[in-house]
Amino acid sequence: MAKKTSHLRALRCLPAMLAALAPSLLCARAVAEMQIGVYGGMNTNFNSPATLHKDALSDSRTMDWEGRPFQMPPYWGVQATYWLNANASWGVGVDYSHSKAYAALNFATDPIYRHLEFTDGNNLVMFNLLYRFGPLADGRLVPYLGAGGGLAIPHVEVKLKAFPGQDTWEYQFAGGAAQVLGGLEYRLDNAWSLFAEGKVSYSHLATELEGGGTLKTYLWSPQLMLGLSYRFGN
Repeated sequence: MAKKTSHLRALRCLPAMLAALAPSLLCARAVAEMQIGVYGGMNTNFNSPATLHKDALSDSRTMDWEGRPFQMPPYWGVQATYWLNANASWGVGVDYSHSKAYAALNFATDPIYRHLEFTDGNNLVMFNLLYRFGPLADGRLVPYLGAGGGLAIPHVEVKLKAFPGQDTWEYQFAGGAAQVLGGLEYRLDNAWSLFAEGKVSYSHLATELEGGGTLKTYLWSPQLMLGLSYRFGN
């Protein structure tokens, strides 16, 4: 129970931690430009192999993972970006995204699983390196690219027919993650911007099961999002 509680508290603190970065980074360098943003959108997932081991039970198959981004809880995220100054091309950022993965199984007839999802989030915390190009359209449009790596913190939801009293239902630090992204910022004024972004993330999920055992898979997840950001120090 202590392990589950610590994971849950850590995950719930992540968005607040990103927001708290803004004033501290501004104090570090007054001439820097800082952006914080929130976004929503959609994700899907490519098929991937999933391997289960628990006591004498083993299963390995290619799993079809559905994203269902518009069902509760929806796809969303927050980000904070630090540019070296108001006109800098290079910057660094922290990005938290909440996407989902549902195993497309008929649980009534499947011999192994009663439930298999990562639906309170395949939560990714990424540290990105970003490059933005020169402004277009009288300075209002700013294209950018980026790449980064970080941690996958999924909410692991596994129920097995052979172990009805050992359901797994908890957040776990499951492995590493990486992503590439590209986007376009539209500056509404000197502070506020809208942005559209596309990215593809990879997350390695080596999860532990209640009562012992493992479920291992990975997710390639294309994502599209729209967001609103606010700039400081520009």
